[in-house]
Amino acid sequence: MSGPAPRVRATGEEPAARGDAVVPEVDAWQAAADGGAARRVTMPPPFIPPLARIPRALLDELVAWARAGLPNESCGILAAAQVAEDGGIATRFLPMTNTAASPFRYLIDPEEQLRVMLAIDDADEVVWGIFHSHVASPPEPSMTDVGLAAYPDALYLIGSLASEPPVIRAWSIRDGAVAEIVLEPS
Repeated sequence: MSGPAPRVRATGEEPAARGDAVVPEVDAWQAAADGGAARRVTMPPPFIPPLARIPRALLDELVAWARAGLPNESCGILAAAQVAEDGGIATRFLPMTNTAASPFRYLIDPEEQLRVMLAIDDADEVVWGIFHSHVASPPEPSMTDVGLAAYPDALYLIGSLASEPPVIRAWSIRDGAVAEIVLEPS
């Protein structure tokens, strides 16, 4: 989830950095997209719950976080007592920094991700979902999203700001198999 590994330039220079985070070069993102395209399959993944329940307040939080991140994509993690596959309902959203600072991709800060994952574990919770926004495209996983999907038990929620009101959809991504999961606001 923290993105492709940074590549050292042929000249021996280090990749571009934003603050303390190293941001991969474009060809690393392209490699992830190519990997996603190669792995994507048309058959449904083994996990397809009929729906996943999420509180309306959390959906509103996701939209607000996506808008706050403009002009760039926003990202974060949703926690719950159980994964959606086992009937878990998202209970909280942990907004995170997009260190890629890009309207086309997101990269969760690795140190922030570690802190959030440890806090989720300490609270006896699980990663219910991984959220990111699309600034001007539909709320569907891109080939890069498929290539970087590293949490098979989590849902991937994508919020699109391309329309008003914004649309949030959820996806199961396992071993390149992608299937939409119906979100049921509660």
